[in-house]
Amino acid sequence: MYTSNTLRKQFTDSALETASGPRIVVMCFDRLDRDLGEAIAALGESDFYRAHIALCHAQDIVHELLLMLDRGAWEHAGALAAIYEYVLRQLAAANISKSAALAVEARHLLAQLGDSFRTAATMVAMPVVASSGGPEIDQPRWSTNA
Repeated sequence: MYTSNTLRKQFTDSALETASGPRIVVMCFDRLDRDLGEAIAALGESDFYRAHIALCHAQDIVHELLLMLDRGAWEHAGALAAIYEYVLRQLAAANISKSAALAVEARHLLAQLGDSFRTAATMVAMPVVASSGGPEIDQPRWSTNA
């Protein structure tokens, strides 16, 4: 018999296996927002254990995003790495000092990055059709322009 945790893990594993790279990054930012919302609420309720769990999970995700970042692939990768490192320090400080304000600041920064990644992921997912007279690039199969 399957428990709800087993079924949830199977569903999550399946979603991650079939998601594109950009979609996985967006999923990470969605989870960061959820974790930090939970941490901020827990800090407001003085539930320090719950806040600790949420903040540590958020740190784990940001750390993974930092590790996935190819600093040589993009001229601004170093700046993005610096933001991730700053957020990691903010999350650690929020956890140590039990400061909701630090968690709110980190959430705000990550929300801005998440919005940018969502926009980029949407643009990457859209098929590009060349204007008339030029070569066709990734033209959708359903197009009548053959």
